[in-house]
Amino acid sequence: MKKSMMIKMLKNFKSKIFLFCSSTFRKLTANSYKLKAVLFAFRNLPPTTYHLQPSPRNLPPNRGFAMLFSVLISSLLVVIGLSIFNITLKELTISTSARESQIAFYAANSGMECALYWDLKENAFAKSTDDYARVASMTPQPTCNGFDINNSPYKSGQKIITSTSDIQVTDSSGSCFDITITKEEKSGVMETTIESQGKNICGTTGRRVERGLRAVVNRN
Repeated sequence: MKKSMMIKMLKNFKSKIFLFCSSTFRKLTANSYKLKAVLFAFRNLPPTTYHLQPSPRNLPPNRGFAMLFSVLISSLLVVIGLSIFNITLKELTISTSARESQIAFYAANSGMECALYWDLKENAFAKSTDDYARVASMTPQPTCNGFDINNSPYKSGQKIITSTSDIQVTDSSGSCFDITITKEEKSGVMETTIESQGKNICGTTGRRVERGLRAVVNRN
C-alpha cells in the first residue's frame, strides 16, 4: 500500500516537473524573440552624439598650469630686470669714479708743471735758511693759475720745505691741488722733491677723489 502511494506521488511530481520545464521553455523562447526584436530596432537607430559639459568632477588635470607658468615667467623677467638695473648702476658708478679720478689727475699734473717751472726756470724756492730773504724779495712771486704760492719756507731737520694748499685749476670742474717742495742737500747734490696732490673738488663737501704725483730732481 505504501509502495503504490509512493509510486503515485513520484508520477505526480514528475508530471509537475515536466509541466514547469515546458512552461519555462516556452517563456524563454518568447522572451528571446522579444529580445531579438528589440536588438533589431536598436540596430536601425541613427547614431547619437553626446557633448559633456565640464564640471568639477571631470575637469582636465592640467587646469591652473597656465597661471603657474605665467607667474614663473613674470618672476623670471623681474629678476632679469633687477639684475640689469644693478649692473647698469654699478657701471654708472664706475664711470663716474673714473671721470672724477681723471679730473683729480689733471689737477695734480697742473700743480706739478707749475712747481717744476718755478723751480727749474725761476729758482723760486729756498734751498737753505740763508736763502729765505732772496725768495721773499724776488719779483714776481711764484703763482699758479693766477693764485699766489705761499712762498714761506720752513726748516724740518735738514730739509727746507715750501708748501701751499687749495690752488684752484682754472676750469669749470672746480678742482684744485696742493703742492709741496722739499729741498735737501745730499753729498753736494741738491735734491728737490715736488709732490702735487690733485683733488676733483675743493672743500669738504661732496665725494672727493685725490690723485698724487711726485717728481725728484737732482742738481749740482
